[in-house]
Amino acid sequence: MTEKNKGSEILRPRARIIRTIGDELINNDFVAVIELVKNSYDADARRVTVKFEPPLEKGKGRILVIDDGVGMDFNTIKTGWLEPASLMKKKKRKTTRGRAVLGEKGVGRFAAAKLSSKMEMVTRTKGHSEEITVCFDWSKFGDDKYLDEVECRWERRPATIIKNQGTVLVLENLNLDWDIDKLTQLRTYLSRMVSPFKKVRDFSIYLELPRVFEKLSGEVDASPALSHPKYSIKGSVDEKGHYALEYQSIDTAPTKLTGDFCIPLKSKKDARPPSCGPFDIEFRIWDLDKNDLEDLISKTKQKITLNNLRGDINQAAGLSIYRDDFRVHPYGGRDNDWLRLDMRRVQNPTLRLSNNQVVGNIAISLEENPGLKDQSNREGIVDSMDFSDLKHLVIEVINLLEQRRFKERRKSRDGEHAEVHEGILSGITAEPLKKIIEEKLPNDRDAIQLAKKTEDALQEKVQKIREVISRYRRLATLGQLIDIVLHDGHSAVSKIGSEVLLFESDLESKNISLAKIKKRLGFIKQSANLLSNLFQRIEPFGGRRRGKPKDFLLEVAINNCFLIHERELRETKIDYTIPKTSTHAQMDDVELQEIIINLLTNSIHWLGTVKDRQRKIVVEIGKSAHGVEIIFSDNGPGVPEENAETIFYPYFSTKQDGVGLGLTIAGELTNEMGGDLELLKDGSLGGASFRIFIPIKE
Repeated sequence: MTEKNKGSEILRPRARIIRTIGDELINNDFVAVIELVKNSYDADARRVTVKFEPPLEKGKGRILVIDDGVGMDFNTIKTGWLEPASLMKKKKRKTTRGRAVLGEKGVGRFAAAKLSSKMEMVTRTKGHSEEITVCFDWSKFGDDKYLDEVECRWERRPATIIKNQGTVLVLENLNLDWDIDKLTQLRTYLSRMVSPFKKVRDFSIYLELPRVFEKLSGEVDASPALSHPKYSIKGSVDEKGHYALEYQSIDTAPTKLTGDFCIPLKSKKDARPPSCGPFDIEFRIWDLDKNDLEDLISKTKQKITLNNLRGDINQAAGLSIYRDDFRVHPYGGRDNDWLRLDMRRVQNPTLRLSNNQVVGNIAISLEENPGLKDQSNREGIVDSMDFSDLKHLVIEVINLLEQRRFKERRKSRDGEHAEVHEGILSGITAEPLKKIIEEKLPNDRDAIQLAKKTEDALQEKVQKIREVISRYRRLATLGQLIDIVLHDGHSAVSKIGSEVLLFESDLESKNISLAKIKKRLGFIKQSANLLSNLFQRIEPFGGRRRGKPKDFLLEVAINNCFLIHERELRETKIDYTIPKTSTHAQMDDVELQEIIINLLTNSIHWLGTVKDRQRKIVVEIGKSAHGVEIIFSDNGPGVPEENAETIFYPYFSTKQDGVGLGLTIAGELTNEMGGDLELLKDGSLGGASFRIFIPIKE
C-alpha cells in the first residue's frame, strides 16, 4: 500500500474523557450535588429535594435529585444533556421566569458521574402525559471504547413517576461513603448556596435523609440567629466606585455612609475608578467574647443558648460571593479566608475583624459584572484586574465598619478617655504617695526620705524604659523604610555590577581608552555616592542609644526625610515645598525625623488615592521665644471630622492594612519633648494639616 503524503483525520477521544474531565471540573462530592441543584434552578424549579436512600456505602445506595421545573422534551435531551458544551445555554441567558442561567458548560452530567456509577434521568414537560427516561452507565465510559461508541438508552413511556412536570435524577451505586460528618458538610454547602439575606425566596432546597440522620433533614435555610448581629453594614458600590451604605449596631441607630472609593495609585499610573462593575453587600458581625455574646442574646431576646449561637456563627462564617443569588464556590467557607482577614487581624487585633466573626454576602451578576468569570473547574473566579478591584473595594467596606466598631468598643470601656497625646509612661509616678506622706507624716523624716527615694528610683527606671522604647521606635521606623533601602540600594548595586562587567569586557577586547575608563568610573562613583547618601540618611534609625540633644537646622533634618522617600514622591507625582530658611533647634533630631516620616508616609499614601489634581505637600516652620512650630500640610482627601481625635488612638487606622501606630508614636514623641501634635481643622491646602509644637529648652 502506498503511503499518503497528505490527508486529514478525525479527533476521536476515548470514552474515559468524560470521567477525566469530570474529575478536573469537580473536585468533591459537595460541588457535584450543587451543580445538579443548579440545573434544577435553571429549569425554573421552585423546589428541589436531594434525597439519600440507604445503605450510603460505596457501590450501594442511591441519591435522588427531584425538582418541579419545566422538564425536558426529547429534543432538549438530545441537544442538551446528550451534547456536552451545547450552545443552548450560551444563547439563552435568561430562563422563562427571568432567572440568570447559572450553568453553561454542561457540568451536570460530569457531576452525576462524580457521584455514582449509574444514573437514570426521568423528565416530563407540562401538559404532556408521557415522561422520558434516559439511562447512563458511567462504567461503560472506560478505556476500551471511543466516546462515539457509547450508547445511552432512552424510552418514552406513560408518566408514572412525575405527576405534573419536572425532572428526577436517580444516581445508583454511590462512588463514596456518606456519613454524618459528610452529610453535615453537605447541608452547610447547600445552606450557603442561595443568598441567606435574600428577602423574597422563589427557590427552596430540601434535604431528605434516612432516619438515623433525621436531624439534618428538612428545608435547608440559614439560622434565625444570624438575623441578630452585633454590627452590620449593607448597601451598594456602583461601577464608578461611589458607595451608599448603612451602618448599624445593636446599640446605635442606622447611619448613612456615602463617598467614593478608587483604586490607589500604582507606580506612575493615576488613581482610577474600579473595573469590576457594581455590586451589593451585606455584612453581619459578632464579637465572639462570651460576655459580648451573652449580652447580645439578652438584648435581642433570642431563645438560643450561647453554644448554639457560637455554632451557628461558626457554620455560616465567611464572606460569600453570590452571582444572581447563587453562591460562587468556594468563597465564604470557614476555611476559605480569600480576603486574608485573619492576616490583617494578626497585624492589628484591636481594630481588625477575623474571618470567623463575619457572615457576609457580596452580590454580583452575569450582566453587570462580565469581567468576573468563573474558573473552568468551578473553584473560584479567574484571577484578573476585575477580581483584584473587587477584593480591594470589599476590604474598603470592611475598613469603614471596623472604624465605627472600634469607636463603639472604646466608648464602652472604662478608663480609656484620658488625653490621647499623653505618653504611655506619663502616669507612672509615686509623686501623689510622696505628697500624702508629707502631709500626714510631716515629722517622720524616714518615711519622707523613703518616699523621695522611691519616686527618684521609679523615674530613673521610667527614663531607662523611655530609652529602650526610643531604640525600638527607631527600629520600627527603619522597618517602614526597608522597602526603600532594598529598592534604591539594589538599583545602585546593580548599576555598579553592570559597569564592572562592561569594564571587564572592554579590557578583554582591548577596546579601552582613558576617556572610557573615566566614564565607567564616573558611573560607579555616582552609584556609590547614592548608596552612601542612602545609608547616611537611614543610619540614625538604627536603634543606637541617643546622645545629648544637639544643635541642628530643622530644614536640613526635614529635607532628609523627603530625600529618603524621593522615589515614592516622584512616582506618586507629588510636589513638595520646604522653607529655605535656616532655623536652629536643640533637640533630638532623629525623634523629630521620626515624627516627620510618619506624617510623610501617611501623606504619600492618601495622595495616591486622589486624582485630577496636582498633588502637593507644604512644610512651614516658625520659631518664637517659646518654641518651634512646624505645619505639615497636603492637598489629599483630608481627615473626616468624625475621626479628628480617633486618628491618634493606638491601633486606629483608616488605611486598609494600617497598623494604627504611626500618629500615636508621633504624638507620644512630641509629648515626651514637652510639645504637642494636633490636627488643624482648616489646612492651608484643603487636605490634612498637622501642627507640631516643640518648646525650646534652656
